[in-house]
Amino acid sequence: MGVTKMGFEGLVYQGVAGSTGATPVTNIRDVTHTIDPKKAPTTVKGDEVPALETEQVVTIATSMEWTMLDKTTDATLTAFRGAAAAGTPVALRLKDHTAGKGFDGDVTLSEERGQPYQGEQTFKFTATPTDESGRAPQLYV
Repeated sequence: MGVTKMGFEGLVYQGVAGSTGATPVTNIRDVTHTIDPKKAPTTVKGDEVPALETEQVVTIATSMEWTMLDKTTDATLTAFRGAAAAGTPVALRLKDHTAGKGFDGDVTLSEERGQPYQGEQTFKFTATPTDESGRAPQLYV
């Protein structure tokens, strides 16, 4: 029977676009990595009446989301906010646990700020892959 991995065991690293992220991101919670295969129909008329619908994967969309607390001395938060505002890529590496696998590539960021009346201020980032730094994104390495 396998060991259940907990969310806090997941790891996120960031760095300069064009290289693998190596700096741990510690002010982070609620990380989500979505892999979404996009499909095109391949259904043709055959012996089946009605025809059985079929499809083929033509592209794979992926995105990562996470939340960070608004900590004024967090250099990583400052770097992410600057990259989002300028539209410049950063390196991102995700691992499902210490010896695990995950996304590795350069991404561009979008930012959403939360300022609840009763609670801490947060930033929610969404990352999508880019290859403009000359490095192809990899989904599970």
